[in-house]
Amino acid sequence: MIALLYGAIGLFHWVFRKKFLALSFDHHAPESKTPGSMGWDLLFYMSFGFVITSSVQVAGVLLVFSFLIVPAVVSAMFTHRIGIRLAVAWTLGFFVSVGGISASYFLDLPTGAAVVTTFGVALLLSIVLRIVLTRLGIQTALGAPTGT
Repeated sequence: MIALLYGAIGLFHWVFRKKFLALSFDHHAPESKTPGSMGWDLLFYMSFGFVITSSVQVAGVLLVFSFLIVPAVVSAMFTHRIGIRLAVAWTLGFFVSVGGISASYFLDLPTGAAVVTTFGVALLLSIVLRIVLTRLGIQTALGAPTGT
C-alpha cells in the first residue's frame, strides 16, 4: 500500500516538476504571488505531508528526517544546480544507507540508530570539507562558489 502511495506521489511530482521548481526557485516572480501558485504550493505541501506522515509511521521520526534533511543540506553546500544537487543527495543517501546498514550488521547495532549516526558523521565531514575548501579558496567542481 505504501509503495502505491509513494509511486503516485512520485509520479505527481514528476509530472508537475517544472511548476514546483519554478515556485521554489523563482519565488520573487509576480506569477508566484497569484492564487493559482498558492494552490500549487498547497498541493505540493499536502503531498509532502502524506509522504512524511506515512514514512514516520514505518521508520520513525529520526530516520525519516535524517534522510530528508542531511542529503539536501550537504548537496546545497556544494552546488546551486538542481540536477547536481539531486545526484549528490541521492548518492550520499545511498552510500550512507549502505554504510549504516553495514555497521548495524557487523557491529550488531540497531539499524535505524546506525543509519542516523552515519548521516550525522557524513554531515559533519561535509561541513569540515566545505570549510577547508572555502579557506583554501577552492571552488568545487559542482558549481558552488566558495564562501557560500
